[in-house]
Amino acid sequence: MKEENRNLQTVVQENYRSILRQAVAVIEDARTSIAKHVNGCVSSAYWQIGKLLYERKIESGYGDSVFKQLSVDLKQRFTKMGVSTRQLWNMRNFYLRYKDSNEKVLRSVALLPWSHNVYLLSKNLDDAAVLYYAQETIAKG
Repeated sequence: MKEENRNLQTVVQENYRSILRQAVAVIEDARTSIAKHVNGCVSSAYWQIGKLLYERKIESGYGDSVFKQLSVDLKQRFTKMGVSTRQLWNMRNFYLRYKDSNEKVLRSVALLPWSHNVYLLSKNLDDAAVLYYAQETIAKG
């Protein structure tokens, strides 16, 4: 009888470990999907703000005061969002850099965290290099 109990416990433990592995995989997949979705939404918002700033022809020099005031006003409205003057310039540059890029590049950079996009902007890479970096980053999580 003791042997049967041990066998039953072993089966229960193996089943439990299998359930745990599967549950962890489901949660990790969901977290990855959520992160990609959030990154896409952030990139889209920053793209739209960058487009707005670009289309209004706000340039360095006289535009600095516009960016400073916009930063102050946005920080008051969205207290948990880091909308510095530098970030606003990054948004404008993000739009400017990718506005003529192909759809594959746009989709790829949209999935990256914003800090990765800022890094890519600083490197002044061509679309092929950006696409490679973005795809590798996405593939490796």
